[in-house]
Amino acid sequence: MASLKPLWQSVGSLSERLQRAGSLHLGLDFDGTLTPITPDPRDAVLPARTRAVLERLSRQTGVSMAFLSSRMLDELWRRIGIANVFYAGSSGLESRDQQGRRETHAGAGASLPMPLLRELEGWCQRFPGARLEPRVSSCAMHFAQVAPSLQPAFGAGVRRRLRAFAPELTLVHGRTGFEVMPADGWDKAAALDRWLQSAPEGTMLFFFGDDTRDEPVHAAVRRHGGIAVAVDRVVSEAEYGLPAAREVTWFLEWLDREWAARGATAARVGQDQLEPSSA
Repeated sequence: MASLKPLWQSVGSLSERLQRAGSLHLGLDFDGTLTPITPDPRDAVLPARTRAVLERLSRQTGVSMAFLSSRMLDELWRRIGIANVFYAGSSGLESRDQQGRRETHAGAGASLPMPLLRELEGWCQRFPGARLEPRVSSCAMHFAQVAPSLQPAFGAGVRRRLRAFAPELTLVHGRTGFEVMPADGWDKAAALDRWLQSAPEGTMLFFFGDDTRDEPVHAAVRRHGGIAVAVDRVVSEAEYGLPAAREVTWFLEWLDREWAARGATAARVGQDQLEPSSA
């Protein structure tokens, strides 16, 4: 991981790249990226200004959009609800493509053992503010509302309970919670690759994410030659950084204007080429 370049200082070169791009692929995390982090994830709401720019971008010619989140797919869809875009929920284990077709991408025998779930539920009950959330072939343990002085002990207990299942399960430590996932299942980076399968050559790819769980996606985006942007992080696998979710919205508004202007310029050039010469 390395220090991040401020994204706003690179808009000149990004604008030039946009002018040459044949299409635009835009991937986005949800919590902490499109919405500020809330102590309880159930309280997060997509701001009206953010929704407006996402809807505008989704209607632009040549733009493909994807939302990649640790939230369950149905919940992610309820909170965003923009049609004709790609959704990946449960950190990549569930997906819904642009035509609304759903898939589950867990490995064989991926459901979590009930004894483990009962142990984790009991452990959460010992820490006021902790909450277990079962998901498709995975689970999350939210600790943002646990007293900061108790969070290290909470995390240590979660790791102890996972040791016996280490070959089959993996533990991912996020900013406000842990996720237990099948070791041979998909993650957000695999979901990104699925979304990009139909991307034409010459597309310009952006991804914005704020969490530890987004680090594999940042690395994958850079392998694809895209623009990986970490939000509210100091070091990351991403190349660029933005300090807060509100600046993601501001950048999306810039991107919306740049792409619309590019399309208008291309249309004018095409019209000029069709008009007969006055010579």
